[in-house]
Amino acid sequence: MLKNITITLTLIVITLLNGCATPSKLPRYSQTDGYQYIERKITDNYYMLEIISNSKATLHTNTLSQASVLTEQQGFDWYIIVEQHNTDNIKPPYKQHIEIRMGKGIKP
Repeated sequence: MLKNITITLTLIVITLLNGCATPSKLPRYSQTDGYQYIERKITDNYYMLEIISNSKATLHTNTLSQASVLTEQQGFDWYIIVEQHNTDNIKPPYKQHIEIRMGKGIKP
């Protein structure tokens, strides 16, 4: 009986310590020219961008601008928007999610 309790307690302690050792994977927003963004790499030429802006009027422009900057930083010539989601917020902050595929040479 004491052996079973010891094994159970050992497993609980190992589980708790393992949870503490795992770093948090929460995304961090970067700040630039009046908006914040997150870039998530899906593959070498496929990224997800999330843009947050206090201005609904500039949200789309900021999204396209950040996609262009990322494309250039990664050494690609062009990008296409594969998927796009807008958050219908009535008040700030406004969010837009896009997934882009980047390439070199002639754009399809």
